[in-house]
Amino acid sequence: MLEVKKQSKGTAAPEQWPSSIYARPRVPVTPAAIDAEYLPEEILEGCRAAVQQLGVEGITTLGVTSTLRGEGRTTMALGLALALAEYGQETVLVELDLAHPQLGQRLSTAKYPGMGDIAEGRSDLADVLTPIGPRISVIPAGQVHGSIPYAISQLGRLDVMTEITDQSRVVVADLPPLLGSSVGRQAAGLMTDLVLVVRAGVAPVGRIREGVAGLATSPSVLLNATHSRIPEWAARLAGI
Repeated sequence: MLEVKKQSKGTAAPEQWPSSIYARPRVPVTPAAIDAEYLPEEILEGCRAAVQQLGVEGITTLGVTSTLRGEGRTTMALGLALALAEYGQETVLVELDLAHPQLGQRLSTAKYPGMGDIAEGRSDLADVLTPIGPRISVIPAGQVHGSIPYAISQLGRLDVMTEITDQSRVVVADLPPLLGSSVGRQAAGLMTDLVLVVRAGVAPVGRIREGVAGLATSPSVLLNATHSRIPEWAARLAGI
């Protein structure tokens, strides 16, 4: 069975690959009634396996990122949040891709107020939480009238993630990709743990290496390759 190796914060070695979270679930689950509405069962089942490997009880804030756009980051963030809710965790799905939000439209929920409104002082946490099912709520990106890097910095200064977890909730955050702008790494810095979504044929191995180099938290890998053969380089990357 593959093992997830978690690391405490510190400068990650550029040559170190993230570990794999591919495995079969070891604990039975009771699917929530909203699963099929948002995700195909096969994707949700993979996310259950990932949660099992990460350790349900050990997750506090989990950021879901990717090297580039188009790797299924938002889908996997939703799946991980649903899986945690199935396991009995009060879960908050947070949209931190403030420049390109998708969750509000995908879930048919209000797009604001949200994280941007908290950062700029227009709302507090109670204003932005929207329940979408048993034990799961969502916080959309909201509106950002100023600089997005400044808004991300403000969320860190306000310690919003700790405010959420202090209420006995687990955070799963849909983050911007690591490459393409500075905010991907900046948002990743707000998370205790990271998952890197890798989709076959999207990001070359060199770009993945570039994306994970120097992250404060070494991410685990979630291979998004349900309908395609996992290439050899991705298998080596994930430790399969």
